[in-house]
Amino acid sequence: MLLTVAILAAACRSTPVQVRGAVPESLGASAVLVQPFSFQWAEPDWRAVELSQRLVNVALAQTGDAALFFGPTELQMTRPGEDGGNGLTRAVVAALAAYGVRPDGLVVLRPSAEKRVQSGERELIDTEGYSVGQSATEVVMYVGRVEVLHPATQEVVLEVFGEATVNPYADILEEGADPAPELTSLMEELTREALRGLSSHLKPLRAPSPALATSLAWAPWDVLDMAAWMLKDSTVLELPPALQDAEQDPRSLRMQRLRFANPDANAALLETLAWRPGGLYVRAAPEGAKLSVGDLVLTLDGRPALPQTLARARLALVPVEARVQQPSGRIVPLVLP
Repeated sequence: MLLTVAILAAACRSTPVQVRGAVPESLGASAVLVQPFSFQWAEPDWRAVELSQRLVNVALAQTGDAALFFGPTELQMTRPGEDGGNGLTRAVVAALAAYGVRPDGLVVLRPSAEKRVQSGERELIDTEGYSVGQSATEVVMYVGRVEVLHPATQEVVLEVFGEATVNPYADILEEGADPAPELTSLMEELTREALRGLSSHLKPLRAPSPALATSLAWAPWDVLDMAAWMLKDSTVLELPPALQDAEQDPRSLRMQRLRFANPDANAALLETLAWRPGGLYVRAAPEGAKLSVGDLVLTLDGRPALPQTLARARLALVPVEARVQQPSGRIVPLVLP
């Protein structure tokens, strides 16, 4: 019998977060945009969106009432300097104006990472403690970054860095829902640190209305381009080409994406959401609120219901029209907040 002992330098290690720069005292922001994640290696487009949306959820949990948050599918900016501009398109300016936000009141979080692969070795030890050989392996290290950009001045006002090394012998958790859990944890921490650096500069334009829900789950089909899925029978689900995998059951893929979007949800809730349309599922709501437990918010002002769009409804200048599927299956209109 052989026992395997890993002798990999820095396996499963994260470095302290590093911060470069300081946000100018004069900067005041009322809106924050999290751009699509920039992988410095080949990944499907939907992964860039779902990882950035995970970071939006982290931001909402930390500072959701302090600013209007926009996600990776909502505002499309150009690169600063492209066509001589600052990245603020007319569509972006118009979207901000609808909330009463001036262009200089927007800051942008640009998350990115590179993957470094290092060779390593593991030593094989028998039950008596003698070395009986070695085998080669690879150690993957992620180097993450979150840049805080102020588009109006074209300045990167803050940069947050960190590293995380993958333990190649760690158990695969959550049934493969997260293909890179070390990267996800790293980027979540970098996002929190970037928001801590911004915290004294976030200036909400008005006090938020009372909470519409105190706990939500999110079915991300619209964001992952899955709005056109079709239930053929009780077990077969047709997925868009971007998420099809000939070697994996479609239902399993669907559950994985739900689990990634809702890391704290239990199996029963995920099973419920797997066969529902995309939207926001109300897990808990304040007494007397317009939304009730079991409601599924399908759209807000005719657009997919996302965690940040419901949060923005509490800070909106005008009421927001929602389409809500009640537990009975009936779809009703609501005006929020």
